[in-house]
Amino acid sequence: MSHSRRLAIAGAAVAAILTFVFVTGIVSIPPPNSSTNNLPLVSVTSSTCKRPPGYFLIIADLSGFNDSINHGAPLNPWPVIHVHEGDTVRIVVCNEDTSQAHGFAIQTYFDAGVILAPGDAYRIVFAATVPGTFVIYCNIFCTVHAFMVGRLIVSS
Repeated sequence: MSHSRRLAIAGAAVAAILTFVFVTGIVSIPPPNSSTNNLPLVSVTSSTCKRPPGYFLIIADLSGFNDSINHGAPLNPWPVIHVHEGDTVRIVVCNEDTSQAHGFAIQTYFDAGVILAPGDAYRIVFAATVPGTFVIYCNIFCTVHAFMVGRLIVSS
């Protein structure tokens, strides 16, 4: 297969995934009267892959985020984190894959995300100031990229 043919197929696959994400409503646009420009900063610190009290633990590996492949992602995003507006969200994300990097980002709250080399772990902390449903996603391409889709639900 030619290089240009492979690129065309890859581009079509990415377009299909993005269309699915937007059409199915996984992506949530904040209400017009909310301001995402005033989101608090996200604190990111190096960590170990142990869940301290009060933290959500997300493991990235060849089964996605917390075994998201076997939970039906991307059709059924996994994991799903439920918090209330005003809560402090605390997440430990770690890469237990021994062969490749994975990414971790949250729509609106942490779009810059982090890249986790094999064995890396980070603590991510921020205030949930905007209610809605937000996509948790891998922000770099990897072999299980399409299955690394979760949700953050912030209830008002």
